[in-house]
Amino acid sequence: RDKADFQDYRGHWCPFCISYLRRLQSLSSQISSAGGSTVIVTAESEENMAKTRQASGYTGPAISDPENAIAGELKQRFGLDIVITPKRGYPNGMAQPAVLVLKTDGTVVYNWAIVPKLGNLGGATDRPVLDDVVAQVLAEIHGTAAPSSEPPTTSKTSVGGLLWEKIFG
Repeated sequence: RDKADFQDYRGHWCPFCISYLRRLQSLSSQISSAGGSTVIVTAESEENMAKTRQASGYTGPAISDPENAIAGELKQRFGLDIVITPKRGYPNGMAQPAVLVLKTDGTVVYNWAIVPKLGNLGGATDRPVLDDVVAQVLAEIHGTAAPSSEPPTTSKTSVGGLLWEKIFG
């Protein structure tokens, strides 16, 4: 494979993560056709990862990393600063959402990690739209113009985004 896409998710209990993984699964054939593959990583247990697969329909490779060793390695090797927050049921903390797309030579094509705060429900929302990420990555890899000069858009599911939409919408 020419590219690998790593997705870090919070857990089977997070509806935003489940929705994101559903979309990732629906894009998997497009990613595969472009020579890529996906891997999801979580700090939750193997048992709970099975619940995530059932709820999201994600069928690709998945890694349970309750020690958050992968998050540390991704920071050291690729500069992706995945925030680890305390959470009951996660003895070593919970890795917050992140996306990393690499070429096989280790070149970073795309990276993003949430900064948890009140406005994004502690890291649950304000993720890049996966369709936009895929379009940007494909443009970069094929040397074509990016679909837009803007970074991938974030979903409007944040508390602030919902309020903005209700008030000004």
